[in-house]
Amino acid sequence: MGGSDHMGRLRSAACTSIGRVRENNEDNVQLWQQDGYVIAVVADGMGGAAAGEQASQIAVDAIQTMLNTYQTDSHVLDERPDEQIVSIILDAIRKANASILRRATDDPELRGMGTTMTVTFARPNRALIAHVGDSRAYLIDSRSKRINQITADHSFVEALVAAGHLTQEQAEEHPMRNVLYRALGQNEDIDIDIYEIRLRYGDRIVMCSDGLTHHVKSMEIAAIASEEGDPSTCCDKLIALANERGGEDNISVVVIGAEIGLAERATIELQSLDLSVDDTLVLKNAADQTKLDPLEGGEDETMPGSSEN
Repeated sequence: MGGSDHMGRLRSAACTSIGRVRENNEDNVQLWQQDGYVIAVVADGMGGAAAGEQASQIAVDAIQTMLNTYQTDSHVLDERPDEQIVSIILDAIRKANASILRRATDDPELRGMGTTMTVTFARPNRALIAHVGDSRAYLIDSRSKRINQITADHSFVEALVAAGHLTQEQAEEHPMRNVLYRALGQNEDIDIDIYEIRLRYGDRIVMCSDGLTHHVKSMEIAAIASEEGDPSTCCDKLIALANERGGEDNISVVVIGAEIGLAERATIELQSLDLSVDDTLVLKNAADQTKLDPLEGGEDETMPGSSEN
């Protein structure tokens, strides 16, 4: 799907902060805004300062390599069907996992390195999300303002919550809340969750590392994402709030907003005016300046069938 104003478009931003306690940033976040789609990745490294930084960087580099391979002048990644895009992203994540395992084997000081990895491929009307670990992707509905956590946390504590052994409130304070049962760098074979979501005008996807969710509740994320139109400002406000509340971990945020073009916006605004189909078609054409023929003649000439007072 294209990214012109007539087909809808996406606005996005990404930012990261070391926080107020850590001496290094083991998070890596990256965003690629292309014509017609957005790819974003959030990776939260673990295993110690150098190990965590390298692991999360490997995750981001894997997506960059994927883009270098499949996004060419002769073949745009967005033109591929969803099934192929999912396969390409899965392959990139598996390669990142293998690369992390090799790096840890080659350097004993890096043993135990690993990272979460959440990847979003978004078009204006839908998104594909691949996920390993406990970084998160949320969807904020533009109409209800409700927030839904798309991804599942691959942590032992969340597994206990799902089994009914812990409440969500107990999980938030549990001493093992950061222990993961699935992450890149743990095993050669890795299970990757895949999600597909539909997007409507005004919807927001928020991706983040757990440095945000340790301090900012989901309803607060929804409120800021709904009220702040600019994705970059939204990212800044979320990170600032987490830092104000302690900033105990690195904090990374991506915001992707689904928007519509001039024609679609005008059509929505005029739905209550009982326009005919032909009227709406004219309105769509009027929003596309390439479909308007310039009027001939000077400014004092009148159109046929018109009269002057």
